[in-house]
Amino acid sequence: MKMRVAMVFPTRESEKAISGYSIYLVKALNKNKVDSDSITYTAGSPMTLFKNFKYFKKYDIIHIQHEYNLLGWYSLPFFILYPLLSLSGCKVITTMHTTLSQKEKLKGNVIKTFLRRLLYFIQNRVINWFSDIVIVHAYFFKDILSKEYGFSKGKIKVLPQGIIEDTKVIPQKEAKKKIRISGNAYLIIGNFVPDHGADIILKQAGKIGKTILIVANPKAINDRNQKRLTNYLDSCIKYVRDKGFSKYVRFDTKPINDEKPLWWNYFAAADLVLQPYRGGIGSGIFTHAMSTKTPVVASNIKFFEEISERYGCIKVADKEEDYPKIIKEVMKPKNYAKMKKECVRYAKENSWNEVAKKYKKIYSTLN
Repeated sequence: MKMRVAMVFPTRESEKAISGYSIYLVKALNKNKVDSDSITYTAGSPMTLFKNFKYFKKYDIIHIQHEYNLLGWYSLPFFILYPLLSLSGCKVITTMHTTLSQKEKLKGNVIKTFLRRLLYFIQNRVINWFSDIVIVHAYFFKDILSKEYGFSKGKIKVLPQGIIEDTKVIPQKEAKKKIRISGNAYLIIGNFVPDHGADIILKQAGKIGKTILIVANPKAINDRNQKRLTNYLDSCIKYVRDKGFSKYVRFDTKPINDEKPLWWNYFAAADLVLQPYRGGIGSGIFTHAMSTKTPVVASNIKFFEEISERYGCIKVADKEEDYPKIIKEVMKPKNYAKMKKECVRYAKENSWNEVAKKYKKIYSTLN
């Protein structure tokens, strides 16, 4: 029996990470003969999704790409969406791109923290009740859902984010010439927020050496708190200037995303991608590094540790002060060659084509 799948996710104009992921997934599914359509909406505007609800009955499977506040309105629209989906007669799959542990420390006052935890707790329960299958990108997310929220382990499937196979990557020498950089380049790129820990690297710039390349979009779509982003960027620039680290650090602040060739030129030019993340989150930047076969040095959050247990494409810093030592070690020719080889293995084993095959098997169990 042929299945029809509706992939539900935000538009590229309103959100970059999950939308990019979903577009590649739909493309790979159709390539693997899974009849898949995209149903998009504006992130933060739930009515743009609900107006498309009339189309859902045409599909056998509704696949929701989820993040807690993706629909806006303090996540409340999710409490309407899932009961409505149960009335459509379709099977429901939810991919949870982030899974919040009840042990996670949240910023804010006591009342705000309590309300956020309550909303996320109830939302996870609703997702569990109304989803036939829940997909996460790491095993520690599965543990959180099963141990803290009562999900059946059999309902949860772990699939990695897919790796883009046809990225047009120019040779490294050419890429460095295009972005006007010489010598080693250590790249920090993406949504420039405190949780991504660029300041951890900047404080050690004198020990790491040049060039630490910071590529930040001053008006990133994914972060709706523009003031926070601007303040953090300004504080990092000031710190580098005040400490006399400008000879080690270069800031490229410009509108940029993965739809532009320049984005990929930065990855091609980099010798390492640095991801000193704080908190238990996943990373689309890591998948882009693997797509360009660029080794990664990252923090010891569970997401990176889980990958490092199986692949040598990433080295994890146990302590914040370990980055200079680790970077120096992995840049030794023999070690670096091994990491590049592991990047190739990771990209091959987790390509979008391979990931789509796994999705196809999961969909078939709902027939």
